[in-house]
Amino acid sequence: MKRIKRYQNIFRGVRIPWVMLAVLLILNIIESHVFLEQTTLTADIIDTSQKAINANQLVRFIVVLLVNSALSISINYINGWTDQKLSHGVRNKLWNKLMHLPTRYYDQESGDTLVSRVTTDSDHSATYFNIAIKFVSTVYASAVAVRQMYRYSPQLTFYMLIAMPILLTISALVGKLSFTANKKAQVAFADALGYLVERTRNLRLIKAARMEHAEQQAGKKWFDRQFQVSLLSTTVNSLTAALIPIFGGVGIVVSFVMVGILVQEGVITVGKLVGFYTLSGLLSAHMLTFLQLYASLKEANGRLDKVAELLETPDEKQEGIEFDVADADLVAENVSFSYSDTPTLNGVNFRIPKGQITAIVGPNGAGKSTLFKLLERMYDPDSGMLRFGEEDIKKYDLSSWRGSFAIVSQDKPLLSGTVRENILYGVRRKVEEDELIRVAKLANIYDFVMATPGGFDAPVGMGGSNFSGGQRQCIAIARAMMRNPDYLLLDEATSNLDAKSEKMVSQALTNLMKGRTTVMIAHNYSATRDATHIVVMKDGKVEAEGSPEELLASNEYYRAFACKSSA
Repeated sequence: MKRIKRYQNIFRGVRIPWVMLAVLLILNIIESHVFLEQTTLTADIIDTSQKAINANQLVRFIVVLLVNSALSISINYINGWTDQKLSHGVRNKLWNKLMHLPTRYYDQESGDTLVSRVTTDSDHSATYFNIAIKFVSTVYASAVAVRQMYRYSPQLTFYMLIAMPILLTISALVGKLSFTANKKAQVAFADALGYLVERTRNLRLIKAARMEHAEQQAGKKWFDRQFQVSLLSTTVNSLTAALIPIFGGVGIVVSFVMVGILVQEGVITVGKLVGFYTLSGLLSAHMLTFLQLYASLKEANGRLDKVAELLETPDEKQEGIEFDVADADLVAENVSFSYSDTPTLNGVNFRIPKGQITAIVGPNGAGKSTLFKLLERMYDPDSGMLRFGEEDIKKYDLSSWRGSFAIVSQDKPLLSGTVRENILYGVRRKVEEDELIRVAKLANIYDFVMATPGGFDAPVGMGGSNFSGGQRQCIAIARAMMRNPDYLLLDEATSNLDAKSEKMVSQALTNLMKGRTTVMIAHNYSATRDATHIVVMKDGKVEAEGSPEELLASNEYYRAFACKSSA
């Protein structure tokens, strides 16, 4: 009952096509009667054809065949349509949910896993409706088949029903084995896929480290395991498929053992015997359908548990007062934060003066990027407080807070689309062409964009792969300019660039920083030349804070940082 309530939440807000589902159920029931009519006509035609061919029966039989074909086409189409409709609704709900989850959730789940939730797992959302319809229609069809079998021969029906519990027990054992084997095959496939995705993303590292042979051997082990488990699954599935003729064979054996006596006594005709055999085969297939429905239910439970877990994750807290107050200092008071058990920030205290450029320096792992994530409110501190003036920043509406910040980072700043779409990404107002051109010139992208076929409508490859590193950074700077933020976060925005690209990006950044409170993570001393305030971090703590002149005189790390960069 608890699981049912949990799964109900998956479909809450999703438009369920109840009318089409009802039509699907009715058509399945009608199909049971049409098949019964087809079987009855077959028996009658066999009996009457020994004397003379009955044209009316033959015409009826052809009509029934055509109706059965039409029903089969309709059922398959409606079933596919309802499946896609339900999956579409759940997929949209999952995607909308992903847009509102806290950043910490993305840290726990890989991108491939989240893609699987939205694509593969959502496709199982229609399984419960399909199982319910299939179960009801199969129970009904089984009852109709048994009733007609009883009309043909109560004795044969009795013997058939005696054999069913034994066959069902065997089928249950094989069905359980099949489910276990298929689940292992899915796990092996997922593991092999995960290995492939990770390695193909890092082929350059593999080649640079000369690990081609080792990775070939490692890949072979993954694929060998997948092959062995898949082979087991195939064997078990073949055994399951073999149950269908076995079930039908029982009907033949029962029919042949009893047929001589019953036909001689005139209890059953040859035609009715054929009809009985056909219906017994149908009944056997229905018994297997119940087992297949059980296996489908178990698989769907596993998939939908993951979907339900995602949907149950609390959203980011959005509510708060509008962030439209005058500039104020940003202050950290004893802020601590950790991604796991190990603290990343530990009792951090610092100040970011309004209207100034603050540079945050320190060795790798000092917590600089984490600090940016807290300023963007991608995370909240575990303890302590970040203040804007005298107010805790958590009091402000999350959307309006982030709207006042723009970040330029070194890590893939572009999305696939066009140059124009990338510049306007996140801008919620109409932008005229002259403003776009002005911003492009300030960001040092106008010349190379105009030289690119398509200009502002030139396509951008995934991650901006068709532009150089410096060009990507400048397009990202143009995006930040277009948003016209009050606060600017620069996360090593000029690192990993050649001298020419760094000069181009630095000029664009200078234009961007004018009149804005800026916080930068600096990788060299030259990047901090315009900074008026310095924060030195080490091991998740603030080691020193002050003006460049003060820290050059008092802080050993900053002196070494300045001397090393100058050299």
